[in-house]
Amino acid sequence: MAAERETADRLIAGYLADRVGAEFSARISGVARSGLFVRLSDTGADGFVPAATIGDDYFRHDEAARALIGDRTGETYRLGDDVRVRLVEAIPMAGALRFEMLSDGKRDGGAPAKTRRDHRQLRGRNRRR
Repeated sequence: MAAERETADRLIAGYLADRVGAEFSARISGVARSGLFVRLSDTGADGFVPAATIGDDYFRHDEAARALIGDRTGETYRLGDDVRVRLVEAIPMAGALRFEMLSDGKRDGGAPAKTRRDHRQLRGRNRRR
């Protein structure tokens, strides 16, 4: 069973290797101190988002809440949250996929996540020329 899983991971990573830079819908499937594990909605591929690459905050692991929570902002990423991610690296030989988080975490009120790209586009519109 483990060998089948490793083979599937390698095949999926090989399939996605030419899609580095592409954006995907995903769900957070695991939370650890080091980051978030995500599963892509369309392919079922599993990958990792390192905590150090999420936003401009320091994220702490809250094991009881199964979440990463930003120290300064309170931005929260929980197990089961739907998010948008960008593929940063695919290593077919290892079956490894690394992603960048595009969605903002939820705030105290549980507001739905928006994409960071949306915020960048809004800032660009408000600039004076």
